[in-house]
Amino acid sequence: MSVSILSEEYKALYRKHRPDSFDGIVGQDMVIRTLKNQIKNGQIAHAYLFCGPRGTGKTSTAKVFSKAINCENIKEDGPCGVCDVCESMASGSNMDIIEIDAASNNSVDDVRDLREKVKFPPTKGSYKVYIIDEVHMLSQGAFNALLKTLEEPPKHVVFILATTEPHKLPATILSRCQRFDFKRIGQGTIVEWIRSIAQKEGLDIEESALYSIARQAEGGARDALSLLDQSMGLYGKKISNEGILSILGTASQDFLFTTVDDLIAGRVQGLLEAINKLVDNGKDLSVFVKGLNGHLRDMLVAKLCDKPSDLIDRESSELDRLINQAQGASETRLVRAVEILSELLAYIKKSSQPRILLELALIKICRPSQEDSYDALIDRIELLEKQVKDNSQRLPRQMTEAVAVYEKEPSPNASIDIVERVPAKEDYESDPGPESSLEPDSIPMPKDEGAKAKVKDPMANWSQILELVRKDRIAIYGLLADAKPRLKENRLILYFPPMQGFYAAAIDKEDNKAYLEGLIKQLTGTDLRLKCLIEDEDMIEAETVEDEDYIVKKAIEIFGADSVEVLEEK
Repeated sequence: MSVSILSEEYKALYRKHRPDSFDGIVGQDMVIRTLKNQIKNGQIAHAYLFCGPRGTGKTSTAKVFSKAINCENIKEDGPCGVCDVCESMASGSNMDIIEIDAASNNSVDDVRDLREKVKFPPTKGSYKVYIIDEVHMLSQGAFNALLKTLEEPPKHVVFILATTEPHKLPATILSRCQRFDFKRIGQGTIVEWIRSIAQKEGLDIEESALYSIARQAEGGARDALSLLDQSMGLYGKKISNEGILSILGTASQDFLFTTVDDLIAGRVQGLLEAINKLVDNGKDLSVFVKGLNGHLRDMLVAKLCDKPSDLIDRESSELDRLINQAQGASETRLVRAVEILSELLAYIKKSSQPRILLELALIKICRPSQEDSYDALIDRIELLEKQVKDNSQRLPRQMTEAVAVYEKEPSPNASIDIVERVPAKEDYESDPGPESSLEPDSIPMPKDEGAKAKVKDPMANWSQILELVRKDRIAIYGLLADAKPRLKENRLILYFPPMQGFYAAAIDKEDNKAYLEGLIKQLTGTDLRLKCLIEDEDMIEAETVEDEDYIVKKAIEIFGADSVEVLEEK
């Protein structure tokens, strides 16, 4: 087997496309503007601190700034690139710009060696620049040794300290530096930057792949270039979004949209099937959770903001789809989902059973009834309101019908229910007609005369009366379900539980009361007047005595006065 030797040494994309001017640094406009003004006005400080997330351009900016303050023909956008200083810097032979890795040179001896070298003037340019990367890795003794030199360095020396963790630096060091905070680069900016590099490299890359790379980079330009470099090694010059997702080990946006639809609707089976598909395809569940959480965050922003495009970096078609999906989601559910998945992200990578943890988290989101927290309660209420509004799943039937009966102006949905409940014509001796509820004599009677004969006493046969009401007027039946009847002279008193005052008021309306009184009269031959009250302890105690009197009267009626003896309890 023969091995071909490359004529040109391969360079990683992040090294090949490292900016050599200020205009090539993306996403740090405020930092670049300040540094350019300092060079223009000759206000070069002796110590700078560049801090921020990885891959945001700290080292690149330090190198461009070092070249610019030493360049013999400085331009508006930075060093000229053709003078001796610029050329020696590009070739790596410049002795005046020294890069030090504090992670491996963090001892007191290393700093002492540095202190000895700063005394020597630069060989070509105006300044000798020391770029100390990951400066937070210096030991306490090294910081102390550096302090005096950093405070009063020679006029020809400039220190540029770079770190991702500025909070680890001593306050004495921080106070002696001009601090510049590098922010994460916006997703849209990274997309445009990657697109320009892809054009330079002659790549055929899908638009959706650019956004997948930018999302994964999370504001780091170097991470984006590394992922693009990896995809070039695997797929060559033609890069698809599916290929990027395969490298990342995560799901597509269509898969996320479908999963979120199931999450909003509470379709647990669909979610479990989705997780099973991810596992079968060898996807990284922690990466999926991260993407799902980001998707839910974008939905929450789309739901709460008037101009979500200012806060969400997505393709226009994908953004429209996200906004439409967010409109049908509950704000409380989205907040709960983000909170639960954020907690899951903290330990799913360390777990030996990530699938089970993810399944439990999604079930927990879909079943707020299993939680007793305030957010879960609000989620349940909002879900119930949505079900009523969409008519996908009605409130308990008797509550919906009670509103229609009480207000006599039912909603369109409620009126449909009433039509569905009207018994068929052949079930009656005659057509009841529209005014049957107001005319007791015209109340339709079941054909089964045996049912009429069985119902004589309203107290002893209350359950049978309710059954007839249920067949004829299901709405009124729903109101009477928990009522307790008591017979007092020529009045039938219905006691409702304390929380059912609404039901009592509905039954007490004239048309409903007339209907029940007429029905009882036709069934029992007794002309009773109906009265609705709310239960309290005094009424229950009084009715207990009346119940005893009623039992005695009923026993005398059945067995005769001679056979009944009332014994008082001692």
